[in-house]
Order: sequence, then structure tokens, then C-alpha cells
Amino acid sequence: MIVEAARNGATHGKIQGLYSDELTFRQEFEESNTRPGALVRPHQKEIERLKYLDLSPDDEEWFVSECKTAALTPMITVFTHKGLDRAIAAGFKSFKIASYDCASRALIERIVPHADELVISTGATKWDEITTTAELVQQNKKSETQVALLHAKTIYPTPISRLNISRMFYLKYFGWEIGLSDHTQPEVDGLLASKAAIFMGAQYIERHFTILDRDKTKDGPVSINPSELKELYDFSLQSQEFMHQELSAELGQGRLLFENPDLECDSDEIRNSTYFRGRVASWREGKQIPSWDKWI
Repeated sequence: MIVEAARNGATHGKIQGLYSDELTFRQEFEESNTRPGALVRPHQKEIERLKYLDLSPDDEEWFVSECKTAALTPMITVFTHKGLDRAIAAGFKSFKIASYDCASRALIERIVPHADELVISTGATKWDEITTTAELVQQNKKSETQVALLHAKTIYPTPISRLNISRMFYLKYFGWEIGLSDHTQPEVDGLLASKAAIFMGAQYIERHFTILDRDKTKDGPVSINPSELKELYDFSLQSQEFMHQELSAELGQGRLLFENPDLECDSDEIRNSTYFRGRVASWREGKQIPSWDKWI
């Protein structure tokens, strides 16, 4: 995957610092929950699923080394305090904050001094919380740290009609680079959302990536393959005029590019955040410390 990503135009390789032994048990997401519309994600089934995917500290060090060999920047999404400690030990200098932790001030405050590059997804987060996080980062980051804010719609997969991509423009207000964390379906919408974001000035595009058939992995439906990555890379090198011509044919009257943005997250994002925010936490002295609590 590293080799194929590098060969087809990726600049970064990113893994998730997500570990099965940090999953939290919450009764409200067990199968016994009968509330209408409630999310059901049984704790033991999630442990069994994620345990198969767990990486060791040695795996993470290997990933950093292999990315550097392939001329990719190694990056990791950090979800917990101990996950941060592991990432630092493995040699990561580029960090990603997932949407559900965009307002986790305690974790972000610990990450910032270690980051040469910090990318923050802003889905499922209130605009005033994004502002507060931006102020925290600005006050604590090193002068040379590169920061980017990504628009994200935390619906998996994301229907392109609900992407709300124009919100990405408003992230420029904070003075950093902007981008899109794209969870649309390539088999349904092609690469339209990512290409539109590039045309609109995104410096970062985050996509799930696979070298397998889409039906072989849980994230397969929202993942791009090597040829699609190459198509995105080639598109990014084109002139604005070329991009406009290609996108105009697909967008018709520009419903995606020029929609009026909603700056706040919608009800489905809020629903998803009830599960994913607090999904994991680090153990300390017999207690689980979530990402929004101080690690003392």
C-alpha cells in the first residue's frame, strides 16, 4: 500500500492510532438498546474486529521508516493520550486530529508542541468550538508548524448532495491551509468531490486508500484505489481552466461548487458523534481518561 500510494501521487501515508484495548464500554450502544434510531455497536464485537487490526509499537516504527523510504510523509491520527505517547516514540512528526476530537482541547494541547505538521478535521464540530481550537493551536504551536483545517462530513459514506463543500471556504478565515476529508463513494460519485475541492483551492485531500477490491474491507466503499489516486494527482496538476471545463460537464449548474454552506453540523453528524466521541480512552490508575480530560 505504501509503495502504491507513493507511486501514484500521494504525499503522505497515514495510519490510525486506534487500539482495541482502549475501547470504552457504554451500555447505550449495546444490542439491548431499543431506543428508536439508536446506534448499536456492541463493545465485544468491536473489540474482536479491531483486535485483528491492532498495530504494535514496532509496526508503527516500521511504518514511519517505510514511508520515508518511499518519500511519503508518515502521519498518524491520534485518538488518545497513550496513543500520542506511542506516536512520538515511533517517530511521527505529522499528526491528524479526527473530527470527533476537534474540540478535545486536552489532547490537542499535548500534541501541538510535538507537531511539525498538524491537520485537523472539523466535521461534527460546532463553529465556536472550531474557533476555540484554532486559538489554542495558534497560542501553543511552534512558529514553523504547518497547520491545515479540513472540511469533513461525518456521514459514512457521504452522499455528495450533503457534502456541504462550500463550508471549506470559510475555514480560510483562520489563516491556515484548507482541505477536504472525503468519504464519498467512488463507485457512485466518481472523484467529483475531491476534484471540486482541488479546484476550489484545497491544499489537502484525505482519502481512504485500498489495493484490494472494495468489498474486501469495511472502508472499501469510500476508498480509492491506485488508478483513482493517480487520476486525482494528474488532475491536481492541470490548469484552473482545464479543471473548470471538466467539472462543469459533471456539475451542471454548479450545485456542488456554489451552494450556500451551513456552518454547523447536521443531525446525522451529531448522531454519529454520540458514538465516536468517547469511543476510546486511555487507562491510568484504573480509570479511563478520555481525550478531552487532562493527562496528569
